Amino acid sequence: MSTQDRLTYLLGQALQRVATAAELQELSMLIREDVSGAVTQQVETRLLEELPHNAAEGYDVAYWDDIAGRILAADRPERIDAATRVAPLRRLRWVPAAAAAVVLLAVGAYWRWKPAAPSPVIIAAAPPQKDVAPGGNKAVLTLADGTELPLDSTASGALAQQGNTNILQPAGGQLVYASSGTSAILQYNTLRTPRGGQFKVTLPDGTNVWLNAASSLRYPVAFKGKVRQVELTGEAYFEVARHAAMPFKVTVRTGQQTDSMEVAVLGTQFNIMAYADEAVVKTTLLEGAVKVSSKGNSRQLAPGQGAQLDKQQDLLTFQREANTEEAVAWKNGLMQLEGKDIAAVMRMIARWYNVEVVFTAPVAAHFRGIIPRNVPVSQVLKILEMTGEVHFEIRDRQIIVSP
Repeated sequence: MSTQDRLTYLLGQALQRVATAAELQELSMLIREDVSGAVTQQVETRLLEELPHNAAEGYDVAYWDDIAGRILAADRPERIDAATRVAPLRRLRWVPAAAAAVVLLAVGAYWRWKPAAPSPVIIAAAPPQKDVAPGGNKAVLTLADGTELPLDSTASGALAQQGNTNILQPAGGQLVYASSGTSAILQYNTLRTPRGGQFKVTLPDGTNVWLNAASSLRYPVAFKGKVRQVELTGEAYFEVARHAAMPFKVTVRTGQQTDSMEVAVLGTQFNIMAYADEAVVKTTLLEGAVKVSSKGNSRQLAPGQGAQLDKQQDLLTFQREANTEEAVAWKNGLMQLEGKDIAAVMRMIARWYNVEVVFTAPVAAHFRGIIPRNVPVSQVLKILEMTGEVHFEIRDRQIIVSP
């Protein structure tokens, strides 16, 4: 049996929950000795193929924790003789290269198989003491007159009327603007999500916008004139309704007082990440075409391409092959780590779980892999700790990070 066939077999055994301790140790060895990255890539590809369409499906946390623990234990034998003392050097290479495999194996929410026997659905259980629940559908809608309406997953029905536009909440987690005609007065609403919140809005032209945590979108309650103009801070995914005679433009506030970036489209799907605490602003195009501009520099993107604005250097660069899966992972209920360092990962966690992060000392750790956004923060931190590079402590809504 070739190495390729053997790896396929071992992955199948793990996914079917029938892998023996020896098989898990063999799988760990293949991952650990992966110099080229080909094995890690095959593991990621195979596991990503098993992703369900609904990331909220239940999973057996204990089983996958046990598998990941045994893989790590096999990779870190307690006794190393003189003939194998190069292992620590190999392990240093292995940790960033194969962390994705361990993280993916540890998170059981992604496999389509069902437990052989009924077990509690951990996701639906109340978080244990000193734990923090994940974010959810919540936002604040500010009307044109300054009235603020708190929004969540429970309310439904008519919320307000702005001119000839009715604001509806047909179901939890989304708003719909239904315009019955043009308005002589241009009125603006603002939808803001707090840390730990997300929300979807359907604008009067039929454009759908998903807002990530700690974000805001300012928009007219009815579009008029030659341009459909909105303003974004934070992160959002857009599905823009096509209207050739009235292009859609997003003014992106980058966190600087005077700096901004503009994305102009006709009808397309794209993601913009523009948090004030991030060093770059990213635009990633999935379908259609957009033109990204900043201070006289502009470029039209094709599907699969991206633009990145370095805020410190005020430099706009373009990517021929952007990571589209990473860009929209949050919208699909996932956190994709993809080579991020510990600081970037903790910023994501802080926004989604609405927690404060405190570092006791510098931590040199990078991560790859995918973690669901619908689990308590303790589960996320436990998975990150499995790399052996970092330790966490939860104190109410504060996370202490140590090497």
